Amino acid sequence: MTAPQLDTGPTVESRRVRGLVIEAVEAAGTLIASEDVAARWDEPSALAGMSVGALAAHLVRAAGAVLAYLDRTDPAARPDGALLTPVTYFHAAIDSPIHERIKEVSATEAVAGPGELAARCAQVAASMRTRFAQEPSDRLLAALGGRMLSLDDFCRTRLIEVLLHLDDLADSVGLPRPQTSAEGPAIVIEILTGIARMLHGDWAVLHALAREERRTIDVFPVF
Repeated sequence: MTAPQLDTGPTVESRRVRGLVIEAVEAAGTLIASEDVAARWDEPSALAGMSVGALAAHLVRAAGAVLAYLDRTDPAARPDGALLTPVTYFHAAIDSPIHERIKEVSATEAVAGPGELAARCAQVAASMRTRFAQEPSDRLLAALGGRMLSLDDFCRTRLIEVLLHLDDLADSVGLPRPQTSAEGPAIVIEILTGIARMLHGDWAVLHALAREERRTIDVFPVF
């Protein structure tokens, strides 16, 4: 008798998280393709030191990073130590010198223009839809100097990048923020609160949330 084939595809939870990222990237592509973004491409954005075009370029690159890391990581690779989580990933990246480099690269990539970048963003979303359906829930990838985390947790980090920059881009051109699932921002809030807890401790976060009279430090924003 032939042994039954094991299902190595993504679980329901994996499909949920990955679907939220795809939805956000699709919304970003639509926004980048808008006339309002094109008209203000070279104007300053809501983020200091970045034009509207550079912000759009950074959003597309941040979204596409998950595909790039998947391509670079051997599916059989396993970590030497503990896996990164979304919280420890961002905590490790907060003081990284790469931030200034990001502005330079984004400005360079913005030269391609809104039509090209909107098309790239749509292609990223389409590639995600195909690729994510093929990857098992325990798939790992190497990021941040080769340190490893699960594909699903890296997707959670992309929710922070894409949703926040989607909001930044809409604000930059005076448009309402594109509507996406409420689950996405909930995941972002959970991660940002986790970073604050790691940086400042639980009671500092509790006081920041509920006891203004006993707040002694600025807990938020976390970066």
